[in-house]
Amino acid sequence: MHQRVADPDAAPDPTVRPWVMREFRKHIGSALAGVFGAAAFDEVALAPVAAAVDRTGRFAGNFADRGVRSGAATMLVFFGDADDRAVEADRLKRLHRDVHGSGKDGFRDVRYSALSPELWKWIGVSGLPVPIHSFTPATGIRMRDGEREAAYRMLVSAFAPLDLPSEAAAMPQTYADATAYYDDMVETRLATNPFLERVVDGLTRLPLPTLGLSGAARAAATPAWLLVRPAAGRFVKVCSFGIMHPRMRELTGFRWDRRHDAEFALYTAVLQAAWRLLPDRVLLLPLARNRIQYEKIVAAYRSVGLESFAPPE
Repeated sequence: MHQRVADPDAAPDPTVRPWVMREFRKHIGSALAGVFGAAAFDEVALAPVAAAVDRTGRFAGNFADRGVRSGAATMLVFFGDADDRAVEADRLKRLHRDVHGSGKDGFRDVRYSALSPELWKWIGVSGLPVPIHSFTPATGIRMRDGEREAAYRMLVSAFAPLDLPSEAAAMPQTYADATAYYDDMVETRLATNPFLERVVDGLTRLPLPTLGLSGAARAAATPAWLLVRPAAGRFVKVCSFGIMHPRMRELTGFRWDRRHDAEFALYTAVLQAAWRLLPDRVLLLPLARNRIQYEKIVAAYRSVGLESFAPPE
């Protein structure tokens, strides 16, 4: 994910509204953003990625827990301080070193290495734009072209600690370049596969997230979870596939029609109402809430400072 260093003397883009960028940053740390998480299933439309994820068994075990772990890593890298970001990025790269070999079953002839530049770049390009694509459906705020570009640069900069020392793994430098790369991958490299179909089908049978829950708590929550999970899975499925590339959506086997357009409009209206009405202490995940509150306090302290210690004229 190599990136160019921005010109510190460059004039700010007048089309980029600061309040929109603040809201976009909040969106990344919002609990509501999780309902678009299945949009990241596009990564396993690339056969070596599917072979690797299938081989590790993370989805076969409890893919809801995998989603929680991925979300936690994202919060650490995006909202953590410099030291914690570096530690988490190093941990992720170190753990991915063990992900290499050949797939199993239908992927037995597919070789993979998670740290290969091609796969690393695809994971980045498929994942980073998801917050951009989900921002308007989740908040109702429409981005200008310059704001999408600024949001993309924000993401590339925040996740720079995950860079590999390889030009082949370098992230596209602009949002337009990332979109063009993605479109080319969809048309030339991605394909449906049994693993992709299984994880899509499994969305309406979401397992209960178990991380941090005791055995007794899991037993107590399971009956209620079994009742709500079809609707919860449907909500996640429609929201996620509503922001997905149309061709990628076809590859999953999910057939989108006008009924889904109506569902998507209803679900996103609910999300946008929640965005407007819920306080940050409910809307934001803990680390994001902590970081944003910290920055507000710092700004308040700085606002009372003098601009000069020189004697008054």
